Amino acid sequence: MTGPGGCTDDVAEKILSSAVNAQLNAALVWKPKSVRRGGRPSQFEGVAPIRSDLSDRFDLIFRVKVDLAWEYTLILRHISSGANIRRLDVRGTHRDRAGEDYICRTHKHRWSEARADKDVYAPTDIRHDPDVPQDVSLTAMEVEYRQVVLDFMSECNIEVGTGYAWSSPPVLPETLPVEGWEEYP
Repeated sequence: MTGPGGCTDDVAEKILSSAVNAQLNAALVWKPKSVRRGGRPSQFEGVAPIRSDLSDRFDLIFRVKVDLAWEYTLILRHISSGANIRRLDVRGTHRDRAGEDYICRTHKHRWSEARADKDVYAPTDIRHDPDVPQDVSLTAMEVEYRQVVLDFMSECNIEVGTGYAWSSPPVLPETLPVEGWEEYP
């Protein structure tokens, strides 16, 4: 059976193989996602292409929620099929009808032809505090973001190339109170 756009178990295995010389040679390019009424995004998505010896193209995607900066997702996506070959949900929630529920727990999704990305497991290779941090601003989370990106890339056999530079998710300015709704001490 072949996944949409030609992704197969063989393609997924090749993408994750160290033999394809996968490298991240660019910074993530951040864009707002899920823009709310009033123009304020609820999340940002950073995308960077992964270069390799394969003709199949794939991207590294980083999604972070503006109001829940401690809950974020990293994805290794096969471009032509849209298949998430690997997905890491940090402190995310996933209810598995056939197995274990992950409630505000870090977990990974593994893609296969048979189960798409429904194969979920608890990772042991992600260095972070599993509990929600005290300071959860996008700025305070940057050290963890950098480390987790590197850990995720390591599992996916993606090397850091010479063109790579860290780029942080955008920080939105504090919103001003609506006139008449000022905060009182």
